[in-house]
Amino acid sequence: MFQLDVLIEDFFSILKVVPQTLLLAVIILILSLFMGGCLALIQRKKIPILSTIITVVQSFLRGTPNVVLLYLGYYSLPFIVQYIVSLMGIDFNPHQLDPVITVIVVFSISFSVFQSETIRGSLHSVERGQIEAAQSLGYGFFHTLWKVIIPQALVEALPDIMNSFLVIIKALSLAYLISVVDIFGQAKLLGAYNFSYIEAFVAAAFVYWILCSIFTLFINKFELRLRKGY
Repeated sequence: MFQLDVLIEDFFSILKVVPQTLLLAVIILILSLFMGGCLALIQRKKIPILSTIITVVQSFLRGTPNVVLLYLGYYSLPFIVQYIVSLMGIDFNPHQLDPVITVIVVFSISFSVFQSETIRGSLHSVERGQIEAAQSLGYGFFHTLWKVIIPQALVEALPDIMNSFLVIIKALSLAYLISVVDIFGQAKLLGAYNFSYIEAFVAAAFVYWILCSIFTLFINKFELRLRKGY
């Protein structure tokens, strides 16, 4: 039988893991944006060999579910790290690698593919005339990128970036498969402890809903302010 008091108790228990879930999501978002930006710039410059390699990797990452990538990372990343540090003469036990590192690395790489498309599209939205005007004033490549291209491209990319942040928060529910406790993981633990899975998962759904609503409201106001500036 559905118990409201258990749902309320589970709701507040799940809220305790929200900060660490958001921190993970922010780290993954920043890293994926950085890698996605590098990929977008390489593709924009049309470097022959690198562009081909990136296209193949992007195709693989798009076509492979995150849960498969997560397991691949979980079982292979510790030994990759062990091999790299062994080249520097450092002993490393692969079984000591924190699963949180695996989650960050795997999801950052996975989402960087989608971020690169977002960034590349937003870069193309900047009018060529403004770039030429900046160059005529003596701006170098990086100065033009920082002062002219990025501020305008950010306005176009912001909704997609924010949407990807929400997707990352929800995708972190897979992290429990490798023993990293997030919102969903906490709900599953509470359900097993109280034998009340329905209440726990309903509480988790409410937490996800509230978080997404708050961030959507915030980003809409922020986007409006940016558009007024440009």
